[in-house]
Amino acid sequence: MNHSTLQTCGYRPLALVAALLGATLGLCLLLAGVYLWAEDPARPTVRIESSGLQITAGEGVQSERGLRVERAASNGLILVQGAIRPFEARDYHGLGWRIAGLDARHELRVIWATAQTTRKPFDHLVSADERRAGFVDLSDDPNWAGLIVGIGLAVIGSAPKAEPLVFESLALQPHRPALSAIPALAWNDWIRDLGWTGRSINFTDSAAGAGRIRPLIPVVVWCALAALIHVVLAPPWAGFRSWRPYGLILLVGWLVLDARWQWLLLGRLDQTRSLYAGLAGEDRQRVGSDQGFYPFIADIRTRLGVKPARVFLVAPDPTGYGPNRARYHLLPHNVRLSATLDAATGVKPGDAVVLLSPLDRTAYDRLRSELVFGDWRLAVSSELSQPGLGTLFRVRPVALED
Repeated sequence: MNHSTLQTCGYRPLALVAALLGATLGLCLLLAGVYLWAEDPARPTVRIESSGLQITAGEGVQSERGLRVERAASNGLILVQGAIRPFEARDYHGLGWRIAGLDARHELRVIWATAQTTRKPFDHLVSADERRAGFVDLSDDPNWAGLIVGIGLAVIGSAPKAEPLVFESLALQPHRPALSAIPALAWNDWIRDLGWTGRSINFTDSAAGAGRIRPLIPVVVWCALAALIHVVLAPPWAGFRSWRPYGLILLVGWLVLDARWQWLLLGRLDQTRSLYAGLAGEDRQRVGSDQGFYPFIADIRTRLGVKPARVFLVAPDPTGYGPNRARYHLLPHNVRLSATLDAATGVKPGDAVVLLSPLDRTAYDRLRSELVFGDWRLAVSSELSQPGLGTLFRVRPVALED
């Protein structure tokens, strides 16, 4: 079969179709491997090193190797608990450990407490096979359910003069998804929306995401696989030198990313419509992302009056979202945003000073009605305060400097 025959029999279109299908199949296999073996950022393996372990029964000290338990309690019990954040039992299926000095004479049990049973924890006897493996699967235990608030290991049967036990670490292992659940997980990661940003109308960051995959990566992999398969089936050295199949592969990849972006924009549009439709500008702010502090800023603006005033906005993080949004809502007043004030800032009587919580560089001397910025004091009068948000002060005619 010569080159002209290959062209006329439709070999190149078939090669392109085979490349697209083969790349799709290859991507599905790769994603299956990722979801089976890669950690979910939302449910990572929880490793508790020796520094996060504490003895609740027995005596011991921290050592270079780990938590060294030198003596059991009077009843022969050693109980070591890990410092954890509460987690759902359905997200984790078992506990692993590394303990030096444990032998067959010791009875080992996993102890855990749920939010409903903090005073009466559950326990699971570790079998000989599980001890050799250093891991116990708790998914079949009927008591492994609900919100787990505490977990640890109990060693029973330690003699008074027994060799010390060294607890090196504990590890909570998350559930691995079933093959049948992977398509739904991948789809949820693909369409997960991180919400509006300042530039998301005209820009989407396809490299960002909150799941196991980032949207851009599978598209790049798919394009690379499709191009590679096409090169093998229609090699350029055999006369197939057209760039169109590769251009079409890139176009399909771009369209997939763009379709995802448009889908997210439509979802955001529906959310925006349901949240803001029919509301005026003032009411929109009260139900929007700034609703937690906008009423306080609106009260400050009312106190300042219509005439533009000089406002010194003091916040612990002047570059943060909240302070900058507060500055925006205070327009058209002349707002200066900073972390502190001093004599060089040019504060004058009649100026307004807004302190946003939490305050770490400023103190208010109530007896003398002064703001204390290090070794510099400013005479003020308090006009409006909102616990947890901040306080509006008005600078008095006298400024003191210590």
